[in-house]
Amino acid sequence: MRSVPRLLTAVLVAIGFAVSACGSADTPDPEPNLLREYWESAAVKNDRLPGYGEAPEDRKANLAAYYSPERLLARLLGVFDCTDKPDTERHGGTYFDTFCDLTGTVRSAVRNAGGDPEDISGRVALVKHPDGALELMTLFVANGKVIDANGETYPGLEEFRARNDLLGPDDVMLVPRNLAQEHGENELVTVYGHTRWAGWPWLFGGAGVLVLIVVLLLIRNRVRLARRRNAQDSGGAPPSSPDAAAHTPQDPPASATS
Repeated sequence: MRSVPRLLTAVLVAIGFAVSACGSADTPDPEPNLLREYWESAAVKNDRLPGYGEAPEDRKANLAAYYSPERLLARLLGVFDCTDKPDTERHGGTYFDTFCDLTGTVRSAVRNAGGDPEDISGRVALVKHPDGALELMTLFVANGKVIDANGETYPGLEEFRARNDLLGPDDVMLVPRNLAQEHGENELVTVYGHTRWAGWPWLFGGAGVLVLIVVLLLIRNRVRLARRRNAQDSGGAPPSSPDAAAHTPQDPPASATS
C-alpha cells in the first residue's frame, strides 16, 4: 500500500515541473512545487480535502486511494458551487468541503458583477506564505470576474495580483492562468501573490540624478570661489562688470599750461 503514495508522489513531482514550465515572467526563481508541498502536508489552512491534522503518511495514503494526480488537480483548483453552512462531520474518501464564508460584502460584489448572490461559485488559490505555511484561499467567480473575500472585483489574474490586499509580493500561489474561467481547459501557473512595485528603479534613478546635480553645483561654486581667491592673492582685482566700468568716474583732462 505504501508504494502507491510513493508512486503518486513521483508523478506529482513530474506534474509540478510541468506546471513550472508554464509560468510567466513573474514566476519565483527557484520556483516551488506547491502541488507536491500540498500533497505532503497535513496542516494546510482552510484545506477542503479530508486529512487535515492527520499524520502526513495517513493523509497521503487516503489521497492516493481516491485520486490520480490529474483528478487531484482538477478537484483542488476547479470551480465549485459554494454552500453557506459549514459541515462539521468527519469525512474521508473523495469528500470536498464546499463551505464558503458568503458575507454580505461578497454577495453584494457578486450581484454588482452580474452574478446571482444566492448561487455563488468558488475556487481556491493554493498559497505559500513567506513563513512556509500553506493555505487554500477562497475566491469567487461571477459573470467572468473574480471576487475576493473583501468584495473587490477583478477582470482576471493580473488585475488581482496588482490590486488585492490579501497577499503580498513574497507570497507565492498556484492558480489557473484564466482565473475567471469556469469551464474548459485552463493552464496552471505559479506566480507571486502580488505584483512587485516597479517604481523603485525609477525612484533610485531619480534620486541619483538629483544627487549628481547637487554635486555639480557644489563643484561649480567651489571653482568660482577658488578663482576669486587666486585673483585676490595675485594682487589684482576681480574683473568688473561692463556696467560697473561704464559708471566709473574718469579723471578730468589736464588743463593746458600757458
